[in-house]
Amino acid sequence: MNSDSPSLPASTRPLWKARALVTISLMTGVMGSSVPTPLYPLYQAQLHLPSFTTTAIFFAYVVGVLSALLVGGRLADRVADRRRLLLPALAMVATGAILLALAHNLGMMLAGRLLAGLGTGTLTGAANAALLDLEPPQHKQRAALFGTAAFTLGSILGPILSGVALQAGFYPTVLPFLIIILIVLAVGQGLWRLPLRRAATPAPAPHSPQAVHASARALPARRVTQLMLLCCITLSIVWGVGSSLMAMGPSLGEKLLGIHDYALSGYASSLLAACAGTAQFLSQRTSSTSAFRYGNVVFASGLACAIASLLATQAWLMGVAVLITGLGFGAAFIGAAGIVNQIAPPQRRGLMVSLFYIAGYIGNAWPMLLGFITDHAGPMTAAMTLLLTAIAASAGFVVLSRRLLPIRS
Repeated sequence: MNSDSPSLPASTRPLWKARALVTISLMTGVMGSSVPTPLYPLYQAQLHLPSFTTTAIFFAYVVGVLSALLVGGRLADRVADRRRLLLPALAMVATGAILLALAHNLGMMLAGRLLAGLGTGTLTGAANAALLDLEPPQHKQRAALFGTAAFTLGSILGPILSGVALQAGFYPTVLPFLIIILIVLAVGQGLWRLPLRRAATPAPAPHSPQAVHASARALPARRVTQLMLLCCITLSIVWGVGSSLMAMGPSLGEKLLGIHDYALSGYASSLLAACAGTAQFLSQRTSSTSAFRYGNVVFASGLACAIASLLATQAWLMGVAVLITGLGFGAAFIGAAGIVNQIAPPQRRGLMVSLFYIAGYIGNAWPMLLGFITDHAGPMTAAMTLLLTAIAASAGFVVLSRRLLPIRS
C-alpha cells in the first residue's frame, strides 16, 4: 500500500472506481452480518443450543459493531489514508467468515460473529468517511446515497445468499461465507492498488467571497448537536421498526394475521429493504431536508396502514403497509444521513458518522422490548405499542425539522 500516492485520482474514472470499491466493501461487511440470519435455526439444531444461547450469538455481533464504531470513528478522523482502516476491517470480516464456515462449537461461532461485528463497525465509519472524501462539496448527498445503498443491498443479498444455499441443500453453512471471502479478496486487492487519501482543500482567504459564504452557512455548535440528535433518534426508530419486522414478523404474522407460511414473512423483509433502496435512489435528486421530511410522513403513513391491517385482519393490506413503510424508511434514512454529512465538520466527520450508525444499531434492541411486551401483554398490544410509538415519533421529527432546518439544505 503506497501511502505516498497522490491525494486523489485526477480523472473521473478512477474516482468512480474508488467509490465502487468503497461501497462494495461496506456492502460486503453488511452481507457478512446478515448472512447467518436464516441459518440460526440450523445452528441451533446442529449444536443443540437453547434459544437464549442463540440470542447470545447475535449479541456478540452487536458488541463487535458498537465497539468498532466507538473506536473507529475517532481513528477515521486521524488517518489520512482511509485504506489503513478499510483493509484491516475487510480482513476481520473475512476471518469472521472463515470461523463461521468452519464452526463446530459455540466458541468458534461467538468469535466469528464478534470479528464480523468489529469488521462491519470499522467499515461503517471508515467507508462512509471515505465516500465523503471522494465527493466535491456540492455533491455531499451523493455520499449518503452510496452509503445507504451499500447497507440496503447488503441487507437484501445476505439472507438471499444463505437462503438459496439452504433451499438447495448445498453446504448452506459454508458456501455463503466462502462467497463473502472471495468478494473481500477481490475488493481488498483493488483498494490496495488505489490511493484513497483525503484531498487537501486550501482554506480560502479570510475576506474572500468563499470565506464569507462559508461563514454565513456555518451552523452554531448547539444547532449541530440538535440536528445530530434528531438524525440519530430518527435512524434508531426507523431501524428499530425494520429489525422488529425481521425478528418478530413471522411470529406476529402467524398470531395476528393467520400467516402460517414463514417464507411470506421473510419476503416481507426483502420487500421492505427493496422499497427502501428504491426510495434512496429516487431521493438523490432532492434535498436532504425534503427527503427527511417526506420520508417520515410516508413512513408514518405505512405504519398507520399496518394498524388498519391488524384491526381488519387483512394480510394483503399488511403487504401494502410494508411497501409504503419501506419507501418512507429509505427516504428518511438517506435524508438523515445527508443532513449528518452536511453538518459534520471535516475534523469530526468520521466520529459523527460512526455515532449516527451507533444510534441505528441501538435501535436493534427494539425486538427485545417487543418480545417482552408480547410475553406479558400479548402480541396485539406489542404490535400496537411499536406502531403507535413510531408514528408519534415520526410526526415529532417532521415538526422539529421545520424548526431546526431551512426549507432546503
